[in-house]
Amino acid sequence: MTVNTRADKKYNETGIIATSISCVLLAALYAGSLQAAPEPGIEPVAIQTQATLFARVGDMTVTLDEYTQSYNRTIKKRYYHSKPPESELETVRKEVGDSLINRLLLVQEAKRKGLKPDHEQIQKTLQAYDDRYKSSARWQEQRDGILDVLGASLEEESLLAQLEADVRNVTPPNINQLQTYYKQNLDKFTEPMRQKLSVILLTVDPSSTSEVWQAALDTGQKLVADLHEGASFEEYAQQYSGDPTAPQGGDMGYLHRDMLSEAAQQVVDGLEPGEISNAVRLLQGVAILRLDDRTPEQLRLFEDVKPRVEKLWLREQGNNAWADIQNKLRLETPVTVYIKHGENDSDV
Repeated sequence: MTVNTRADKKYNETGIIATSISCVLLAALYAGSLQAAPEPGIEPVAIQTQATLFARVGDMTVTLDEYTQSYNRTIKKRYYHSKPPESELETVRKEVGDSLINRLLLVQEAKRKGLKPDHEQIQKTLQAYDDRYKSSARWQEQRDGILDVLGASLEEESLLAQLEADVRNVTPPNINQLQTYYKQNLDKFTEPMRQKLSVILLTVDPSSTSEVWQAALDTGQKLVADLHEGASFEEYAQQYSGDPTAPQGGDMGYLHRDMLSEAAQQVVDGLEPGEISNAVRLLQGVAILRLDDRTPEQLRLFEDVKPRVEKLWLREQGNNAWADIQNKLRLETPVTVYIKHGENDSDV
C-alpha cells in the first residue's frame, strides 16, 4: 500500500507497529499484487483530488485505494473466509482508518526527533528474503519492486519501534508511587481461593442413552458407599477412573474456581475438606469428587510483590504514554477524512 506525502513516501501496513515484515505480506506481493502495479517510480494516481483520497493528514494524504486495500486485508485476516457480521464492519472501518492516520503521524514524529532506520538490520532482512526466493523465476522478474516495497516498510518499522521504545521508557517509580499503585489495585496482588481435589471419573459418552447414564450413576453411588465404609479412594481411582489422573490415585492438585465446570464447582462448594461427594453427572461422565484442602483468597504483602508492582506500574505508564503521544499528534495535526468519494465527512 502507498500513502503519498509531498515526498512521495510509501506506507505499507495497516497497523501502527508490526514487529517484523511477515511472510504473509511477502507472499501477497509475490503472488501477483505487483504484477498489476505500475512500474517503480510511477504513481498510480497522477492527480490527487478529493474523489481519490481517503484522508488528508496535515499536508500528507492517504488515498482511497490505499484505505480500501488495507481494509480488505484486515477483514481477510480477522475473519478468514467467513463473512464478517454487518454490525462489526463500522468498527473495523474506523480501526483501519485510525491506524493509517496514526501510523503516518508517528513516522513523521520519529523523523522530527531525528531517529534513523537501522539500515544494517534492514539489509540483513532483505537479504534473507532474497536468499529464500532467489531460485524462483517470478521472484527474479519482480525482485526489485518487491524489495523496494519491503525495504520502505522495514524502514518505517525500524523508526516506529525506536519511537515506541523511547516513549514507553518512562521514569522509574519511587516507593510512594508503587505503594499507591498497590493500594489502588489490591485485586491484582490477591491470590484467589484454591482447592485441592481428587476425582474418580466413570466415563460415559455424552450421546449414551439414559439407561447407560443411570447405570453409571448406580455404579458411582455404590463406590461412594464403599468409600464411606473405608475403601481406598486412591485404589478405586486407579481401578475405575477414566480420568488422566487415575495413575496418581485421582489427585488433581490445587485448582482455582474457574478451572472447573460450573456443575463440578457447585458440588465442590458444598464439601468440607476431607469430604467425598455423591456420584454426580458431568459432561464427561459420572464423577466422585473429594475435597482434600481449601485455601482462602489471600492478599500478598507489598514487600513480597514489589517487583510485580513495579512491572505492572511501568507497563501501565508506558501504555498511557504511547496513547498520549498519538492523541497529542492527532490534536496538533489537522486531519480531514473523506468517507465518500469527494464528500468531506469530518474534520478530526
